[in-house]
This record gives sequence, structure tokens and C-alpha cells, in this order.
Amino acid sequence: MRNTRLLCMTALCALGLMLPLHAQNQTTVNFFGGAILGTPSGFAGGVGLGLPVTSNVIFEPSFAVGHTGHVNVFTLDGVFDYNFHLRDAKPVPYVLGGVGLAQYASTTHGSPLIGAGVRFPVANGWQIRPEIRWGTHGLSRFTIGLTKSF
Repeated sequence: MRNTRLLCMTALCALGLMLPLHAQNQTTVNFFGGAILGTPSGFAGGVGLGLPVTSNVIFEPSFAVGHTGHVNVFTLDGVFDYNFHLRDAKPVPYVLGGVGLAQYASTTHGSPLIGAGVRFPVANGWQIRPEIRWGTHGLSRFTIGLTKSF
């Protein structure tokens, strides 16, 4: 019980320290859909919320629902994106890392996640975002997202 309270207090303090940084950058909402890779393959779609931590780092919690084989899938992820702001380049490549939970076949699986993607600006505040994520829980995915900054 004491360790749980200490962990909660540490997380709240860290979040409080990040809020001033969050105010300096834009928050994003990403709607995505695409293929679940592997055997059996399938599809997934969901939404993520991008919360800036620094000018290059974004924390993005997301959830997705989908179907693979004869099983419905639900995922909940928390990843950090590191953006490579290349000189005078409009597309922004990034790498990501974090953790995810996936529920399928009546069980829940935890996994580290790694991946990469590119943000392509298409209009004022809008981006197209292809991305691939790999996880040890067996639900790697390739998605294309539509992202709105606000």
C-alpha cells in the first residue's frame, strides 16, 4: 500500500512538472487504422492523444480495437515519440518506444513497443502519419493516421 502511494505521488509530481512544457507546444489527436501483422493477420483502428513533453518528445496514450483471425482485439498503449526535425524538411520522421496492453482470446498480454513513422503535413494543422509498431504480444501493426493539431 505504501509503495503504491509513493508511485502515485511520484507520477503526479512528474505530470505537474511537465504541464508548463505542455503549454508551449501543440497537442494532437490522431485517428488511425490499418493492418495487424502476423499470423493470423487482421485490422485495427483507434485514436491517440499527443501530449508534448519537449520540442522533440511527445507522450502519446492510445487505444485501438480490431479483429484478427476469429478474435476481437483491444489494445491500450503509452509511447514516447522522438521527432527528428530535419533542417528545412516538411516531413518529420520519428521513432517511438513504450509499453502496451493487448486483450484477445480472453487473456491480457503486456509488451514493450518500438516503432517508427513519418508525419507529412497536408494542410494547416493536419498531417498524414504512416507508422509501424512492433510488440512482443504478437500484435504488431502498420497504420495510417490522420492527425489534427490544436
